Amino acid sequence: MLFIVLHVLFGLGSFAGSLMLAIGFKDKFNELNTLQKSGILLTIISLFATIAITMVAKGNMIAAIIFVALGAVACGYLAFAKTKEA
Repeated sequence: MLFIVLHVLFGLGSFAGSLMLAIGFKDKFNELNTLQKSGILLTIISLFATIAITMVAKGNMIAAIIFVALGAVACGYLAFAKTKEA
């Protein structure tokens, strides 16, 4: 039982961290080099995929689909956001 609670807590922390990463770099993302962009996108995609696979394994297909859609929106917003002009 403790393992499940810790798994949920760390998962929520990772989820919040990946969203903060996306939000934090939204205005400067296009200024990063390819390696930096790839690292951020891979982190976000991997986290969303891991959680979605866990949801599917527990039989919650609708929640997994919604969660994957949210992940796609987050990555799309980050990758295609316009940089602000100074």
